[in-house]
Amino acid sequence: MTWLALIGGTGALSAAAWWLLRLQDTDQAEARIHVSTAYTDEARADHSPVRFIDVTAPAGLVFRHGPPTRHRALPEDNGSGLAWGDYDGDGDPDLYLVNHPGIVPTVGWDSSGNRLYRNNGDGTFTDLTDIAGVADPAGFGMGATWIDYDNDGHLDLHVTNRGPNRLYRNLGDGTFIDVAVAAGVDDPGWGTGTAWGDYDRDGHLDFYLCNYVDYDSDGREPPPPPPGAAYEAPYTINSNAYDASPNRLFRNRGDGTFEDVTAATGVANPDGRSLAAFFCDLDGDGWLDLYVNNDVSANRLYRNSGADFGPDEPVFFLDLSAVTGTADGRGSMGLSVAETGDIDGTPDGLPDLFIAHWLAQENALYQSHVTATGKLEYLDKARPFRLGEISIDRVGWGSAFADLDRDGRIDLVVANGSTLERDDDRTRLVAEPLLLFMQDDGGFRDVAALAGPATSRAYTARGLALADYDGDGDLDLAFSQNQGDAVLLRNDTPRDDRQALVVHLDAPDARRFGARVMIESAGRRQWRWWGADVSYLSQHGPELIFGLGLAKSVERLEVQWADGRITTLTDLNAGSIRVTYPQP
Repeated sequence: MTWLALIGGTGALSAAAWWLLRLQDTDQAEARIHVSTAYTDEARADHSPVRFIDVTAPAGLVFRHGPPTRHRALPEDNGSGLAWGDYDGDGDPDLYLVNHPGIVPTVGWDSSGNRLYRNNGDGTFTDLTDIAGVADPAGFGMGATWIDYDNDGHLDLHVTNRGPNRLYRNLGDGTFIDVAVAAGVDDPGWGTGTAWGDYDRDGHLDFYLCNYVDYDSDGREPPPPPPGAAYEAPYTINSNAYDASPNRLFRNRGDGTFEDVTAATGVANPDGRSLAAFFCDLDGDGWLDLYVNNDVSANRLYRNSGADFGPDEPVFFLDLSAVTGTADGRGSMGLSVAETGDIDGTPDGLPDLFIAHWLAQENALYQSHVTATGKLEYLDKARPFRLGEISIDRVGWGSAFADLDRDGRIDLVVANGSTLERDDDRTRLVAEPLLLFMQDDGGFRDVAALAGPATSRAYTARGLALADYDGDGDLDLAFSQNQGDAVLLRNDTPRDDRQALVVHLDAPDARRFGARVMIESAGRRQWRWWGADVSYLSQHGPELIFGLGLAKSVERLEVQWADGRITTLTDLNAGSIRVTYPQP
């Protein structure tokens, strides 16, 4: 394909999106009025059970993403994420925010790089980046995850870059050292999302690296048109203009190094422009499967063969994307996992998949079903659950399933931000409001406009991560903004006697990632999968919060660890509990 054809195709795609918005005579900065009145009225609530307050400034989070000038480049427009993790072991989740210096140097400006904010335990944070040694100001940062890859009891930090990735080993004294080269994981591509899990059950934490595209246009990005000129979207912001990059599966050897086993396991996904992935047992056979979100290329569901041949045989994966109905070819960014079967009376204890999509594509909710012949398949329930049409003119990125009001029903948050340029300033992107879906009457309703001034505003959001940063038993929201300030929203929802069980898993990360946690309370079951709700380039906090409604106790809690072992506890009171991995 010639550059001329690529440019023409890019222009046609962007012109079609622009025409869709203009046809509806809308204000691009206020996306919620683009949807037809009937669908909007059906999917939006008339009251909000939750309330959020912007506490970014009083919490001491001072962070701005990107360079002062946007360069109309795909790597700039796609980033970046953030990650919650208790790196110092004091019981309070700390926050790492990812940044980049821009596609070309900006005269008179130097990036401060990524930032690490230590949670002080009183609702405030302190920037300890320089002491910790994790700024990486020259790195073109995309995503981050906290993991204990060497099983020494200290959380290490993995950061994906456009360029060599970083693996910061925690020295246990508040400082880190980059060991990516020595560990063999300094992949030079455009790294995006990561999936962590012990896929072969050898007791060591492995990871799957998503690579995006081979972006080769540095320094050739066109300047914005002069005021009043016709809009022409440059090919440099279109992922279709670039070849996909293959992904990597790194097997942890247990000695501080990793082995690239991509070819042997069959998960290279060479045609996928990958942005997010998770390890999770999708079919209930006790082995971690792999799902991969690909932008404008078919998503992939890889089934783990370990249950078929046993732990003594080499583990490989089978591509079941087409036969399960999950080969979604839309612009897939955010990726989240939950059991949603209780909404329509079909709970099966298997994870369902939420996927955030691009403009005019609608978000998806793939609900799992086991056929009469025992095969696993998925049906997209976004429309009947009122998650589809309302998202048709938004670009979704980070996402999270969580019980935000502790009523015992799963809710959903989606961070939005367009990749279309503003009419008044082509160097900036169109902002869009969050989608804050509360489960209600057989589906979900968006309460973002009603949950407080902070949730009704428009943002250029990208990464989204939830955590109970203030330790009050409910989940707070943090998200990054492309070329904007990071935002921390505190959950100030009235309790009204609603209870919760906060579950902490005390185990090596090889046993925690992908572990299934189930509770029974007041005759209902709820499920969570630890570490599988990966959002977009981000990581949620380590606690799992189960809302109990007015119930004050849990009859049974069951943890199926990633290696298949099961821990069962009974007759628990509401509050907080720590579940320890069973010793052999």
